Amino acid sequence: MGIFERIRAVWYALINKSVTEMEDKHVIALAETKLQQSTEQLKEARQGLITYQALVLKVQSQVDGEKARIASLTGQIKNHLKADQEEMAGQLALELARVKNELSSNDEQLAQHREAYENNLLKMKAALKDIATSKRDLEKKKAALQMEKALAEVAETAGALDTNFDVSSDLGAILSRVDDQINKAKARSKVASDLSDQGIEELKARQAADRVEADTLLAQFKIEQGLAEPSSKPSTKTVGREREATPESSD
Repeated sequence: MGIFERIRAVWYALINKSVTEMEDKHVIALAETKLQQSTEQLKEARQGLITYQALVLKVQSQVDGEKARIASLTGQIKNHLKADQEEMAGQLALELARVKNELSSNDEQLAQHREAYENNLLKMKAALKDIATSKRDLEKKKAALQMEKALAEVAETAGALDTNFDVSSDLGAILSRVDDQINKAKARSKVASDLSDQGIEELKARQAADRVEADTLLAQFKIEQGLAEPSSKPSTKTVGREREATPESSD
């Protein structure tokens, strides 16, 4: 083997290997394409079968016409014989013979066409059934292949990872940070709840004291302005600094 033949053989081997690898990689798509092509071919064959059946029906129509023509010629010949018109009867007899020969030929062709049609129809039915079965098988194998690939990926991933996770591992640390955020959120909710109730009673007491002081100051203002008389009832509340009473000194 020469150098060029060897190179060509190696080149063909590489191409075949590449094609085989691509087919293996996309084997499901390849099978689906083949089934689609077969389906399209059957569709074309069906159209051809329809055309063929139309021709069969045409021959059948010719045969039916020839049979009717034979029946008509036979009746005419009998009538001419009864009328002693043998010459006309003889001419019709020649026509009858010609039509019978055509009928015989067309009958034979019709039988052959019908048989061919039925055989092709049977083949197409079988092909359609095979394609339907192949489609179902392909779907099952497709699902099985996907499941096996998924299981293989899971097995490979599980083998590559350390399944004994703890807080010191990457995943454990991440989960711990998630827990920290959850606890922080809970703490914020608790503090907000506690603050919402804190000092309520104190605020209420302060507001009440402010109202009493305001009432006292207003009453004192009215007295100073002559708008009201001083109350004879001793007041139990004091406002501002208490002024000590000093006895008047006698001269």
